[in-house]
Parts: sequence; structure tokens; C-alpha cells
Amino acid sequence: MEKLKRNRVQTSQRIVDALEEVIAEKGIDGIGINRISEKAGVSKVLIYRYFGGLDGLLTHYIRMGRLFPLLSPSTLEQLRPVHENDLSKLWYKQLVHTYRFFRQFPAAYQVLKATVTEDSPMAGEASKAYDAELTRIVDQLSYIKGADFQAISAIMTGAMSYLTLLSRNGRTAVGINLTTEEGWQRIEEAVRVIYTALNKMAVQSPDVTIEIHPSGIPATYW
Repeated sequence: MEKLKRNRVQTSQRIVDALEEVIAEKGIDGIGINRISEKAGVSKVLIYRYFGGLDGLLTHYIRMGRLFPLLSPSTLEQLRPVHENDLSKLWYKQLVHTYRFFRQFPAAYQVLKATVTEDSPMAGEASKAYDAELTRIVDQLSYIKGADFQAISAIMTGAMSYLTLLSRNGRTAVGINLTTEEGWQRIEEAVRVIYTALNKMAVQSPDVTIEIHPSGIPATYW
């Protein structure tokens, strides 16, 4: 029984790895059961058996933590701000790390591209799963009450998604060259400034409260 379970885990991993390779090479609309099964070296029947088909496989891939981190309760407790002004650091670093990943890894970029620019059933599935994971991580890292952090995050992630797509097309944004590290350093510094200002506004607002780490242990995750 244990051997069967181990074999299933290994086979599932090969299928997921094959999917990731196909996405990187062909994009979301280029994935197919035959192509994935051939690359994984497994019967396509197993893809249906383990994941229910392409939609289930794609959703599983997006939710398994390769695009957005899977944070345990203990990790979330470590991330809780020690001081009120620490919230901006958490949000800034999370956003910067996320979009560095989307710029650097071809499969992640293709998923992002599909959710923003493509119109197909497979892109629709990717978009739903992507947004669910983005919502999850934003909710987990909010640590704030009385402010519309979801709307703020929608604006910030939308802007970063747009700029990431522009960078792959060799475009500029307000004269900033997004194909260079210098250009992205300017963007990331602007993100830091925005979140610092928002954090300051939240601290000064009588309607907003920030959840502080009760033990006073500094967050070390980022």
C-alpha cells in the first residue's frame, strides 16, 4: 500500500513537471493531454485518473505553491508585524518577490500572461485559479482591519502584471526601460514608497487597526 502511494506521488510529480515544461515552451493554450503524457512518460489515462483532466491538472499546478507560497500558521505568525510600520515591509517584499519570480521563470510568466491577455477556456481556468491563490495570499498577509487591502492589492498587482508583460515585449513605461535591472530597481523602489505611505496613513487613521505580533519576535521570513 505504501509503495502504491509512493508511486502515485512520484508519477503525479512527473506529470506536474511535464505540464510546467509544456507551459514554458508552448504557453497555456499549447498544453494538451497527449503532449504532457508523452513528456512525462505516462499514460494519459493517469492524468484523468489523478487530476480529472487538463483543467484539474492546471488548477492543481497553480495551487501547489510554485507561483505563490503556501504559508503555514506558524510561518504566518512569524510574519506578523512587530511594529505598526512593519506592515509596509511585508507587503512590499511580498509583491517584489512575486513579480521577480514571474519575470524570471518562463512557466510562471506564461500563466500570468494567460490570465491577463488570453481568451480561451484554458486561460479562463488559469485565471480563476490564479486569482483564488492571489486572494488567499493577500488575505493571509493582511494583518489589518478597517482598510480595503483587497482593492489596494488589486491595483498594485494589476500594475505589476502590466509592467511585467511590457518588459517581455521590450517596451518602456513612462520612459523607464523595463528590460533592464536599473529600470526594475526604480519600479521596486516606487512600490516601497507607496506601501510606506499607505502604512503611515493606516497608522494615523482612527478607523484602522494593525495586528501586531504578541511576543515581539521579529519576523525573519523575508
